[in-house]
Amino acid sequence: MILILKTGSALSNIRAVKGDFDAWIFSKMQLSESEYMVHSAGDYQTFPPERHYSGIVVTGSPLMVSDIEWKENRLCNWLFEQQQGGIPILGICFGIQLLAILNGGTVENNSSGTEIGSAKTHLTKLGRQDRLLGDLPSVFEVYKSHKQSISALSETCEVLATNASGLIDAVKFGTNTWGVQFHPEFDSSITRLYLQEKSAELSAEGLDVQELQERVVEVDYGIRILNRFREISKSSSVVLSSRQL
Repeated sequence: MILILKTGSALSNIRAVKGDFDAWIFSKMQLSESEYMVHSAGDYQTFPPERHYSGIVVTGSPLMVSDIEWKENRLCNWLFEQQQGGIPILGICFGIQLLAILNGGTVENNSSGTEIGSAKTHLTKLGRQDRLLGDLPSVFEVYKSHKQSISALSETCEVLATNASGLIDAVKFGTNTWGVQFHPEFDSSITRLYLQEKSAELSAEGLDVQELQERVVEVDYGIRILNRFREISKSSSVVLSSRQL
């Protein structure tokens, strides 16, 4: 069973049409109802229900990871313990930033402002050899929507992908933990809705929303990444049991 750790929700108008982050994830991973469990992070003080989990996906969030007092909340400490225990973990957007902080890194506002829409990511040498990302092209299109990025990582982490400017797009934290700054659960219609909902804010930043809309393309790399993570979770010898909860 895959645990989806839900750290936030999509914008309300988008949820009304498309559902929420967790639904996009379990749909693209092709999970039946018995194959996943969703736990809302809430105030980060409650643990997930006792189940036999084979992997964890940490969702994105409209919140800023810099607003979370992670040192004093139980759920973040629990998540770091699971990482150290070796269970496969995938952090998405907010999720990668949270994992970066838990692993001694830092997160700051993007120097270039909001990154949103379709954009290319570039695999590093380590990324091209990686179990999760290595079967993808060395350069491929992803969907983004974030204002903050990882600014520094501890020496134990490996950068797997960057954007054209060198900002970190994917990281491996230890043996079985990954993070991606982009959104593999998005599709082109969801991305266009985000551009539409944030148009006034983006225009105020000086971004050309119409141009961003026109640059959105349909790609299947998100499905491939999420399904590859599902395969890794199924084949992993490390399983989070109820005794560990």
